[in-house]
Amino acid sequence: MSDLEIFRTETAAWLEANCPPEMREPMADESDICWGGRNPTFKPGQKKWMDVMAEKGWTVPDWPKEYGGGGLSRAETKILGQEMARLRCRTPLSSFGIWMLGPALLHFGTEEQKKYFLPQIARGEIRWCQGYSEPGS
Repeated sequence: MSDLEIFRTETAAWLEANCPPEMREPMADESDICWGGRNPTFKPGQKKWMDVMAEKGWTVPDWPKEYGGGGLSRAETKILGQEMARLRCRTPLSSFGIWMLGPALLHFGTEEQKKYFLPQIARGEIRWCQGYSEPGS
């Protein structure tokens, strides 16, 4: 087996063992999304799932480990996504911090900013938002 095949097998086994059943069910509404809409809290299954994924660095699998990520390669990140989809595991955390601010900090932030903010984003400890100042927005 290749390294990626081994990674796929181990990832599938870990997901199967650690993803709570309620995090494999279809979402009923925005309250089923961690930090979705106006929901500032987590349901027990959401919190457990986010915590175990954050512990592995898999809330942000392709971020460097030193900033709370998983340090996975592109191929490994793709496999993780495929296995999560196959097993119907929901995304553990969705936020502006992960898909908007985090990448900007990784590219443009100082080392101090990266070490302070990125691990907190990866663990779901802080929330970020985007504000608009344009007229009519």
